[in-house]
Amino acid sequence: MSTFQKATRKQIKIKIGVTGPTGSGKTFGSLRLAKGLAAGGKIAFIDTENESASLYSGSVNDHEGRAHAFDFDVINIAPPFTHDKFINAIEAAVKEQYQVVVIDSGSHFWEGILDRKSKLDAQGGNSFSNWAKVTDDYKDILAAVLQSPIHVICCLRSKMDYILEEVERNGRKTSVPKKVGLAPVMRDGVEYEFTTVFDVALDHNAACSKDRTSLFTGKIAQLTEDTGAAILSWLSTGAPVNRPSTRAAPLITADAKGRAIAAKDRLKNLDAAAAGVARDLWTKFDGKWAEMAEAMEAALAERES
Repeated sequence: MSTFQKATRKQIKIKIGVTGPTGSGKTFGSLRLAKGLAAGGKIAFIDTENESASLYSGSVNDHEGRAHAFDFDVINIAPPFTHDKFINAIEAAVKEQYQVVVIDSGSHFWEGILDRKSKLDAQGGNSFSNWAKVTDDYKDILAAVLQSPIHVICCLRSKMDYILEEVERNGRKTSVPKKVGLAPVMRDGVEYEFTTVFDVALDHNAACSKDRTSLFTGKIAQLTEDTGAAILSWLSTGAPVNRPSTRAAPLITADAKGRAIAAKDRLKNLDAAAAGVARDLWTKFDGKWAEMAEAMEAALAERES
């Protein structure tokens, strides 16, 4: 019997990145995209933008005055943007059987990780070791997005810059500044993780910078319900996939890791002796998060009793 098997395209749940500068319409376009992907099913929205997603509930006009109706459920995430908040929200969307989850903005994942790195550096230690610690957080978030058995649309802010664009006014050519979006605010190379990446410009049109579906290569257009429906149709031509009813291991690991980190931080704030215990347990269990969480919590309970 061969170790390999015949390669066949599966009916996967697509992971889409939507990048763009402020004002490009990432949120609006992502909701239209999600509506087409959901095909009448439920849409969840993870909002890190100060509850701005709710502005799009009900009937909303686009920039050309056309009305669009959106029906979705939202969870609002406020700072600090710790990795466990995002992972738990994705887990909830899976358990509550949403067809699509929109994350806006995924860039806050990265900002939360950078914030934790800065705090670790302020506490001392080797910068490379600190990067290793926060990289685990990044990998946990990425695993939650990529391995979840539902469609995921992740909005990412673009870094901003201005270019001079030559235009003609009153029969004369002149140069005017134009705002453009550059790379997304996220760890370099994140685009490789998605099935498809749409880059939305300030005119609300999207170009596809990565497209494993081959549906949008070389095309520039607004993100609409038809975009989502086309992707869903393409996915349906693959072979069925047997999926477990819940996402288990990655999220359980992430939850244990969050508990371990929380208990460690509380121990460190008690006194020098407790901080030493926290360091010893961190070294002893080294990534065995479930065991570490239990040990940290037991040590904390003993000292707080």
